[in-house]
Amino acid sequence: MRIGWASAAVCGSVWIIAAAMWLSLGHRGVVEGLLRGVTAVGGSMAVGVLLGAVTGGALALSPEWLAARAPLRGLLAGAVASAVFLGEAVVVAAATGAGYAPVLLTLLAAPVVGAVAAVHSGDVLGRTHHHPWLHGRMAEK
Repeated sequence: MRIGWASAAVCGSVWIIAAAMWLSLGHRGVVEGLLRGVTAVGGSMAVGVLLGAVTGGALALSPEWLAARAPLRGLLAGAVASAVFLGEAVVVAAATGAGYAPVLLTLLAAPVVGAVAAVHSGDVLGRTHHHPWLHGRMAEK
């Protein structure tokens, strides 16, 4: 869920800006704009939850020889997270009417998501506890 909030927050912020523009420019296309905003926020949240679940599942099901080695574990997490994040391009395309720039920026963000997943792969698997925000209250005990 925490991974999904990042994408949803970005889309929600864009939607709030669009709502402010709507208030200042007029009310044409209100329903369409509302549906696009719901698609962006809800779809981003769904992709984020799926990304976390699939990446965590892939790491949990990986063999011990792979999970015990940080570089290999990171490569697995990065590849899986990057592949799943491509679903965000579909969400952005649906929310923006297949605008070239937003979809291209989303595709260019896939390696960044993979790199972040690779860095945090030990925490996701539960081998390390360097990033307490991934563990919530468990890190406090």
